[in-house]
Amino acid sequence: MFLKSIALSFISTLLLYSSTYAADGFDEEDEFGSDEPIVIQKVKQEEKKDFIYFGSVTASSNYSYSHQGKISSAKISANLNLEYKVNEQFKAKSTIKAYNDLYSNVTNDRDFDINELYIQGSLKSDIDIKIGRQIVVWGKSDNIRITDTLNPMDITRPGMVDIKDLRLGRVMSKVDYFTSVWSYSAILLHENRFSTLADAKSEYFMLPTVKEPSDSLNNSGLALSANAALQGQDISVYFSNQYIDNTTYKSNMLGFAYNKVISSYLIKTEIAYFDNYDSNTISSKLDALVGLEYNGISEGSISLEVANKDKDIQYALRFTQSYINQTVDFTILFSAYGKEMQNGGFARLWFDYDYRDDISLSTGFINYIGGNNTYFEKIKNNDRLFVSAKYSF
Repeated sequence: MFLKSIALSFISTLLLYSSTYAADGFDEEDEFGSDEPIVIQKVKQEEKKDFIYFGSVTASSNYSYSHQGKISSAKISANLNLEYKVNEQFKAKSTIKAYNDLYSNVTNDRDFDINELYIQGSLKSDIDIKIGRQIVVWGKSDNIRITDTLNPMDITRPGMVDIKDLRLGRVMSKVDYFTSVWSYSAILLHENRFSTLADAKSEYFMLPTVKEPSDSLNNSGLALSANAALQGQDISVYFSNQYIDNTTYKSNMLGFAYNKVISSYLIKTEIAYFDNYDSNTISSKLDALVGLEYNGISEGSISLEVANKDKDIQYALRFTQSYINQTVDFTILFSAYGKEMQNGGFARLWFDYDYRDDISLSTGFINYIGGNNTYFEKIKNNDRLFVSAKYSF
């Protein structure tokens, strides 16, 4: 009897609530008793593919407007990215680059390079593995390399391209272990690949390329890192034992990098100690960098980095601003050497325009500054106007 009374009270309350809600919340056409049919739409889920590819084709040209006054490059380049899902835990990736310079007279005017080719996956929820030719970025700086020493670069045209687009892949075996705050990496460096330098026919010729050591077990390198992502700050500690780029000397490097966000400012610091750096000149060296980036500008940022590298002072000042709903990016990069900037450098200014989602255009110029540094004095008349068009697929 008691349960029956509760049931009747519940039904009465429900009917009263339903009538009140119908009167207030729906008009007559929206009542469930109307003749309007109820249509159920099925949302088609996008099929996940085991194999995907994407990339770009770029046409670019450079014009030497200084003492030569001629077209110095007309290049067609392609970049193809491939990804294959092996199973739920592992996938294989590759980046293939190729170019042909139709107007250049240097030896390395064409190239085909498998810049990355590796397999990666998870052994456990907190352990990842990555084996093959890959790129591993160390450090916090965008413009000056201090601790970022694992990958060589294409420096055939110094200053023309940002560091992030110059790194060359290297065969490694990498294991990552993750905790809630820290991540740890252990890397075996199997391939001794040096940076690509301009050849003797190039206007940017600097030094002859040093022959790379064989990729034997005895010549393999080792790299270790620990990274912590804390609230508003990042901490990284690095160690490596490997051949110094374009030398015949192996060196131990111990490095440290730190980032901290304070309001609209980002503070960057890096320091690296190398032993046995070059027995012909110096037994060891200590490089360091401090930087400040301000992001309080609407759709823009400005940064200054100052480094003591190779016993010389290097400055890098970068300003970036976006316009027209972020379809146009304007950037200036100024880099100079010497305490009073007396050793030369360069200034590069350019615009990037996203014409469509798949088509982007770029144009700008670079001006080299001579000085006490022999190399910058040599290339001070290699100033360039450049233009490019990229189609992405």
